[in-house]
Amino acid sequence: MRRTLLITNDYPPVVSGISTFLYQLWKRLDPDFHTVLTPRVTGGKEFDRGKTVRVIRHPSFSGSGGLVKLINAVVQFFYAAYLIIFRGVKRIYGGQIWVSGTIGLLAKKIFGIPYYLWVYGGETTSVYMSGSFSDYWAKILLKNAGSLLTISDYCQKEFLDYGFPAEKCPIILPGVDSTVFTPGAPPKDLIVKRNTSGKKILLTVARISERKGHDLVIRALPELLEKHPDILYLIVGRGSDEGRLQELAEQLGVSEMVKFCGFVPDEELPDYYRLCDIYVMPNREIIDSTDSIEGFGISFIEASACAKPVIGGKSGGAIEAVAAGISGYLIDPNSVDVFVEIVDKLLSDPDLCEQIGGQGRCRVEEEMDWRYQTETINKLAR
Repeated sequence: MRRTLLITNDYPPVVSGISTFLYQLWKRLDPDFHTVLTPRVTGGKEFDRGKTVRVIRHPSFSGSGGLVKLINAVVQFFYAAYLIIFRGVKRIYGGQIWVSGTIGLLAKKIFGIPYYLWVYGGETTSVYMSGSFSDYWAKILLKNAGSLLTISDYCQKEFLDYGFPAEKCPIILPGVDSTVFTPGAPPKDLIVKRNTSGKKILLTVARISERKGHDLVIRALPELLEKHPDILYLIVGRGSDEGRLQELAEQLGVSEMVKFCGFVPDEELPDYYRLCDIYVMPNREIIDSTDSIEGFGISFIEASACAKPVIGGKSGGAIEAVAAGISGYLIDPNSVDVFVEIVDKLLSDPDLCEQIGGQGRCRVEEEMDWRYQTETINKLAR
């Protein structure tokens, strides 16, 4: 097996879907052959302690300016070059297109080693291709890559439409550890902490942004409360849209029924899924944004692994994360009425909740455990 290097700016303790995806995948690979190169961040050393993943964290400067980004990219390149020359790296995986893709291209030209790029959807939109140079450079990075590793059929189609052959765009679906995310009763101390005793719980675990659809859930609460006065909405995560959501909840008179739980460590997430009755994330597409679409939606399958019915938006890769009619429902992410109808249907029928949750659990065990994705990466590394 060839020694490989994953270059990524999204890696724990950085919180993002990409970060979770790459960590969960790489921690199952042989550390003798697979290394991660990522910037130093607060809490990084503590996160790495005791983990089996071989991680090298390079110095980086904070800031969003172009010069800072350039300096950090140069530092990252020299670290990668050192690993190629002295540690025998023979293949590079780029966690994102622009910086790690450019490093991969340089490594290919200088050292003659291939690079592969992860893509998540939306990279070929006008927001990213904002000018003739960015379009030109993106095409060079993409076309020189050994493969574009896509995370869903939806994501693959974007690059097929962009002109890449299917054999260059393999799909590696995000997965879940079905031995960690399991059905069960939530711990009593969590019930007390969140004051959920006797409540019917809706839950969203996601970065708080407009694309995730938290606001639709909040808009649905007044009508849902008429039918289910014991309903409570828990939001796990942080993000730029939190202030707007708090104002919306106050305007609608439902702030008491919406609890912002903030950041929750990964090891505590299964208990939050077990705490809820329904997992909801009516994701939508946001036009003209770099945060435009859901490439997949790992939280859907985490909830399914815990045997909870899920509700997602009929948008992006969520249509693959949610098996409509099996593990949950896909809805128009702009329709409060449809959302209310589905939630009411599930909360009024505990047997239906149990049936759909059980079907979701079976689907995860049979198709979406991380071990299947690990096998694919190991085949590419040979």
